Amino acid sequence: MKDIPSLDKIFDLPIVDQKQYPIAEIQQSKSVDIDNDYQLARTTLRNLIVKGESTLDEMINLAKNSEHPRTYEVAGQLIKTMSDVAKDLLSLQKQAKELDSGTQDNNPSIGTQNNIVFAGTTTELLKLLKNEKPIDG
Repeated sequence: MKDIPSLDKIFDLPIVDQKQYPIAEIQQSKSVDIDNDYQLARTTLRNLIVKGESTLDEMINLAKNSEHPRTYEVAGQLIKTMSDVAKDLLSLQKQAKELDSGTQDNNPSIGTQNNIVFAGTTTELLKLLKNEKPIDG
């Protein structure tokens, strides 16, 4: 059986030391990913708002010219969709601020929490609340 020549020999390529050119591993930190995703989402929402405004102007002109009820309906739906996109953009800003500050849903982390437990009867509790002496059992 014949030895099959390597591709380096067939194509007359120089042999490259693989240690000299290691495969680069892309490892981005979470903050970089979050920033990139935020920027992409923000850019996308802003582009939708800009395109929606020009489309809405055209829809309103079309509705005025045709006086067809369906064109007014579509224009109304587009207005609602654009207001939803604007709300999404504001929500994105709020979420980004929460991620930056380390809190979510406006719940800051609690450092120390002390719980007070009363072990007694309801009669004893009522007397304590009325600043009376507790009943000795």
